[in-house]
Amino acid sequence: MKRILIADDNETVRLMLRSALEVSGYLVTEATDGDHALSLMAETRFDLVITDLWMPKRTGIDLLKRWRQQHSHLRVIAISGGAPDMPIDTSIALAQTWGADAVLYKPFTKEDLDAVLLRVLGED
Repeated sequence: MKRILIADDNETVRLMLRSALEVSGYLVTEATDGDHALSLMAETRFDLVITDLWMPKRTGIDLLKRWRQQHSHLRVIAISGGAPDMPIDTSIALAQTWGADAVLYKPFTKEDLDAVLLRVLGED
């Protein structure tokens, strides 16, 4: 069973993702911000991280930079609804530059998520 870490400061987004992922049979852990995600990564090996790009304490971009240096096996899906002072296209370009395997724009559907999971993890 694949282990997935969700890193998002929005509780509603985490709950929606957790529900969708658990129904699909994944083991899910939640991080409330970037620093929390880093501490969880130090304790557990995850197959995939779904991270918001803009969170307090440490951004998803910061996490991507670190994970690509330390965890080359890790698959990452970046999610974003944009940032107050950065166009969403710029945010997405940064995520792709730093190695996100896929990007989802908020809001997205379970079908959107399932399609990206299939592409990134190569399974149903």
